[in-house]
Amino acid sequence: PGSYCPWQAGNPRGSRGTVKPSDCPAGQYQSESRQTECTRCPAGEYQPDRGQASCVSCATGGYCDDAETCGGGFVPCSAGSYNDAVGGDSPEACRLCPNGTYSPTLGARSNATCTSCRAGTFSDEPGLDKCKDCPAGTYQSATGATGCRKCES
Repeated sequence: PGSYCPWQAGNPRGSRGTVKPSDCPAGQYQSESRQTECTRCPAGEYQPDRGQASCVSCATGGYCDDAETCGGGFVPCSAGSYNDAVGGDSPEACRLCPNGTYSPTLGARSNATCTSCRAGTFSDEPGLDKCKDCPAGTYQSATGATGCRKCES
């Protein structure tokens, strides 16, 4: 396991195998003996090391990008989002913090990092890494606001 024997023409005694097994490259694995090729890690899993018999499920806090040349490198969720499930395989695995909240944390593993905006600030869209200040002529005394109120004259 973790290696394969590629077919090679011209080996001694007319054999079709190789003299020595080759390690599977990073991003691939082989769980059985006497195989002629390795298998690419499936979406949602990765393998950073050579010569392995299995892949690893992507951890919380991000996803495994199958387009990576290593066959699934880990990509952390951007600030303003989180992923609390293992095996994420695309950017959609990262959920956006809701309106009225923000998160400056890169690779957040739970929605506990989505913090309510403080008084004087607001978040009118999901997935923000910081809250917006209320513009001149407006105010907000509540926390977790999605907008500001006009000042009364």
